[in-house]
Amino acid sequence: MISKLINHEEIIAYLITRPRRFGKSLNLSMIKEFFEKPINEIENEDKKFVFDGLEVSKDRKNMRHFHKYPVIYLNFKGIQGNNFKEIKNFLIDIISTLFKNMRNKIEFEKLGDLDKRNWIEIENKNNTMLLSSTLSFMCSCLKKFYKRRCIILIDEYDKVLINSKRVNVFDKVQPIIEGIFSSTFKKNTNLYFGVITGCYSFGLSSSNSGANNITKCTLLNDLYFSDCYGFTEDELKNVLSHFNISDSKEKSDDIEDGIKERLKKKYGGYSCVSNIGIIKNIYNPYSVMKFVQKNKNKRDNFELSNYWIYSEKNEKLKNLLKNSNFNFNVKFLNLLCGKIVDLSFDYYSPIEYNYLKKDNSYKDIWKVLFFSGYLTVADEEEYKENIKNMNDKMIKITSNESKLMEIDSKEIQSYKNILLEKKESNDIIYFKIPNQEVLECLHHLIDELNDKKKYKSKKKTPIRKSKKLKKTTESTESTESTESLPPEHFYQLFLMQLFFNLNVKGLVTEQESGYGIIDIGFPNEKEKKKIRIKSDNFELSNYWVYSEKSEELKNLLKISILNFDVEFLNLLCGKIIEFSFDKLSPIE
Repeated sequence: MISKLINHEEIIAYLITRPRRFGKSLNLSMIKEFFEKPINEIENEDKKFVFDGLEVSKDRKNMRHFHKYPVIYLNFKGIQGNNFKEIKNFLIDIISTLFKNMRNKIEFEKLGDLDKRNWIEIENKNNTMLLSSTLSFMCSCLKKFYKRRCIILIDEYDKVLINSKRVNVFDKVQPIIEGIFSSTFKKNTNLYFGVITGCYSFGLSSSNSGANNITKCTLLNDLYFSDCYGFTEDELKNVLSHFNISDSKEKSDDIEDGIKERLKKKYGGYSCVSNIGIIKNIYNPYSVMKFVQKNKNKRDNFELSNYWIYSEKNEKLKNLLKNSNFNFNVKFLNLLCGKIVDLSFDYYSPIEYNYLKKDNSYKDIWKVLFFSGYLTVADEEEYKENIKNMNDKMIKITSNESKLMEIDSKEIQSYKNILLEKKESNDIIYFKIPNQEVLECLHHLIDELNDKKKYKSKKKTPIRKSKKLKKTTESTESTESTESLPPEHFYQLFLMQLFFNLNVKGLVTEQESGYGIIDIGFPNEKEKKKIRIKSDNFELSNYWVYSEKSEELKNLLKISILNFDVEFLNLLCGKIIEFSFDKLSPIE
């Protein structure tokens, strides 16, 4: 990455967006460590051998820039504030602290009287009018002392904007951030280069801001750093070798893949669009290193746990999905079923700043899922291979074509051929869920959305009479024509989603039984028979559940499905549940 920054001196600033825990902060620390001039000989002795033996040190051109520049570093991660005044004070505080710390690195008395007076005023928070121009002012001062242009690194810039939206003061905070960026990155002759990082690209869309001078690098379009975030296949191999983790194939009845293949399925699967095409099989570095920490020096019995899901709370995303009813979206359910979906996706347009509001545009939600790391890009070849391999029964369930429910496999193949031959527009991009860890994370999120303890209504009402569900189905069917479903199809997908969340094994669809074709079936382990669910006449009230056990169980299951009792479905799947005593009251 350092070589690329040096070799592209024509680029003034980069905005690099990647999902959380993908090495953004680590790379900024590396850049700072390489370029920053030590404040004295003692520090220089401590740091000068850090890069010895690494690739970057083997190029003389790179080493001519080693420890030569003043570096300004800011991190907005610790943003706190419940109103505009508190957020503005946070910005003033971190800039004041920056000036205090930087004063210890220079011979302050060598600055002119006006510069010293302005510097002290910013330190003491007396000159708040200079907030937008503080960084460019520091650049001019440091240039006089170091005789070199400055490097500016800003980490997690989007945190302050997200927080301002949370407390409904975005419209006041955004101009301040945009003003700082304009002054810092536009026509700043004392700047060598700048790197800004975050998860999302938003809040910098004004044509008059410094953002129009910033080169954006995302997983959808990164011409410079496509292989610098996350581990590539070769890097993973080196990591495993370094920590003495064997790649020999494991001999077990339930584990057929070697550890590299298991790691790919669990933590890999990410892609990045570069100038040479799509870079595939990028690994989540956070999860890989957590795996290494637990499994170093092992040759078998590897433990592959979920780490990324627990690395940060997902309240914003949960609220986003909950408020928009996005978990009813057909293409989202297709993704949960293992399909690759095609979406109209303008990657040049940023996520709208109001993406946390209710009634969101589905396009903004797709962008949030992508930039957060829950989705990754796929190419057309993967998309077509995915269609060819898709199970006919799953095609029936997850397609928008209700007529497919009644036709044979030849018609299904014809439908697949239409998809394979379809000409996509230029703004169509293919997406998939990258790996098992992310899939389990999404199941976990949706499970929490269905958690009655967190999202229970004041009055328990059967869903066939629920205004909330009626509103949900209407909004789902009317949002976009490509997202709409026939009513029967909608409820089938709703049920399928519940079963996916419960991790039910052995699900079948559109299967013949002694009672006709069933829509959904799953094993009843105790009876070694299938529990079957069938819908007719496009009405939720006509869901019937067939059981080969007894009439009593059939009626109980019917009532459960009509009320979509998630706890009861958990019980059917062998889970232990807790409930209050009124659950035992007789059914009226």
